[in-house]
Formats: sequence, C-alpha cells, structure tokens
Amino acid sequence: MIGSVFRSTQKRTPCLTAGLAVLLSSTAGAAVHHDFHSLAPDNPATLSAPASGPEATALNKVLRQYGIEQGSNKARILSAWFDKVSHDPIIAARIPGGAGGLERVLLDADKREALMSTGLARLTVQDRLLYLQLFTRLLDELVPVNCFGLVDVIAVMNRITVAVMSDADAQIYLGLLYKVLVSSVSEMPERSLTPRQYTAAVDSLSRAIVIELDADPVDLDRYHFYTTHSLAATPSDVCWMTRVTLHAIARMPEGERDLFLLSIFTDSKAASHASPVDAEPAKAPLPSSTAPPDLKMP
Repeated sequence: MIGSVFRSTQKRTPCLTAGLAVLLSSTAGAAVHHDFHSLAPDNPATLSAPASGPEATALNKVLRQYGIEQGSNKARILSAWFDKVSHDPIIAARIPGGAGGLERVLLDADKREALMSTGLARLTVQDRLLYLQLFTRLLDELVPVNCFGLVDVIAVMNRITVAVMSDADAQIYLGLLYKVLVSSVSEMPERSLTPRQYTAAVDSLSRAIVIELDADPVDLDRYHFYTTHSLAATPSDVCWMTRVTLHAIARMPEGERDLFLLSIFTDSKAASHASPVDAEPAKAPLPSSTAPPDLKMP
C-alpha cells in the first residue's frame, strides 16, 4: 500500500508541482489586485500620489468596500503599504508606468502569476518558508473543509482578502508581497536546479506525504485516488488534498523543501513573462520531467 502510493506520488508530483505553481503564484497578489483596480480605475495618477485629498477618498472607498474600518490598524497597514509601493524607486524605474503599470500587471491573471512566480523564486529561503507557512495558515483557518463548494482552489483562495485576515497576518502578507514585487523586477538571477536535486526533492515530498497521512491505509487510498482521478474529486477532496500536500511540504527537510519550492516558482510559463522589462530574464532550467506548465490543479 505505502509503496504504491509512494510510487504514484512520485509519478504525479510534476502535475502537483504545476498545480501548486499556479495556485501559490496566482493567489500571491490576489488579495490586493482588486484594491489596485478600485484605487485607480479612472485616474492612473492616484497610486503615484500621496494619500490625501481625492487619493485619500479613493482609499477610504476601498476600505468601505471591503468592510475595513477607517482609522483602524488594518486601514493604516494598507495605507502605508500602498504608499510604500507607489513610491518605491525600483518599481518606478523597472515597471513601465510605475505603480500604475503595476496595477495593470496585477489585473492580468497571467502577468500576475508570472510576476509573482519570479518574485517568489528570488526571495530568501526564510521568506519563501514564511510565505508557505502563511498561505497554509490562511487555508487552514479561513477556508471551510468543503472549499466553499468549489473545486478550483485558486477561486477559493481569491476569496481570502486582506480584509478577512488578522491584522498580524495582513502585515506579514503585505510585507512579503512588497518583497515579491521588488524582487520580481530586480536583476537578481534565479537559482538553478539540477535534475538530481529535483529528483531528491520529489522523493522527499513523497515520503513527507506518507508521514503526513500517518501511513493510514484509508487516507493513502484517498490520496492515491485523487492523484489518479483528479476530475472525480469533490470540493472536500480538493481542499483535503491541498492541505495534505502543503503540510507535507512544510514537513520536508529545509534544503529539499526549498528546492521543491524553487522548482514550483521557476515554472517555465511564468518565467516567460517574468519581468515587464526583461525579454529573457535569468531563470533556472528545470528537469525535462517537469509537467507542462499549463496544467492546473482542479
């Protein structure tokens, strides 16, 4: 039993990798990209000006829209973040149109995924782990076991906005997102993975999944069925499978875990869009066994 699940997981891990790449990178900026649209749909200068006068009114409108009390700690966190991003010299220099150009990138799902994937790949090991831990915590605490009745986990996580996060998690999320945005347009090269490193990371994840499930035959059967019949999965199956996989990644030894995360975020499709000003940004070549990048977790 354990051996068959282990082998199945090894075979299906490239598909899981592609799915997680879409899930983690697409939702990295999802909690705020609607806010960018609300702040400057008719006035691109809004995001490049101080939050006063009409700009403050626009921000207050966003706060009301998402049920965030004006003058609250979360309102101050958001205001400070928007101000920081709109005045960041790297974003202004490297993204055509500065913060207004960033808004257009975040409103485009493919470009947002590409930008976030590149930025996440360029974070430090510690920050990548922090992002994984935060993402997992938000899924565990804010998403019901039936995934809101949805089988598309990206659609599920798009419901988790800054407004519903705790102040502490919102602070962490926005801090990491700022680092991701700046890193995505930096000239820092991405780390390369060798086929041997990738294989070792996949094997480690397979072992971690078995451990996460306590080698329970029923759960192993369920996981095995999902990996081979994903279209038959219910929303509850999808939620369970996603949680198991993320918790298993967290269980992996640090070196192998980060290599696996790097293999997710250096997805070739995302990297092809990477920096708005780089036609061919530096990226890591992935092993030929990596699944086609357009595969998505159902």
